[in-house]
Amino acid sequence: MMVQAWRKVDFGTGTVTFLDDTQKEDMLQVEYPNGFLLDMGWYQDRYIISIIQDFDWAHPVKRYETADRDQLPALLTKAVCFVEKESQTAEPDRKGISLPPLYLGVD
Repeated sequence: MMVQAWRKVDFGTGTVTFLDDTQKEDMLQVEYPNGFLLDMGWYQDRYIISIIQDFDWAHPVKRYETADRDQLPALLTKAVCFVEKESQTAEPDRKGISLPPLYLGVD
């Protein structure tokens, strides 16, 4: 069963928020700090692992693909290493924070 292969993967600082062992679009989702997600699903003829930031599904930060189920543990490990590094070094999303203009004392 595929889920057993996934359970061997160390997701590091990630939190598994969704796991389904059936072969379909939504199979696995892991949340990471600073708005990062690792998402895995089956799309027509291949597995796709996407690294998403700030829910920007149209522009994945990184994408891994394979048609071979036996490659999934290695690809997931590679994806986890990437997202761990990116999520730890990324600046938190500050779009919602507005700071007052800096007053320089010049009129």
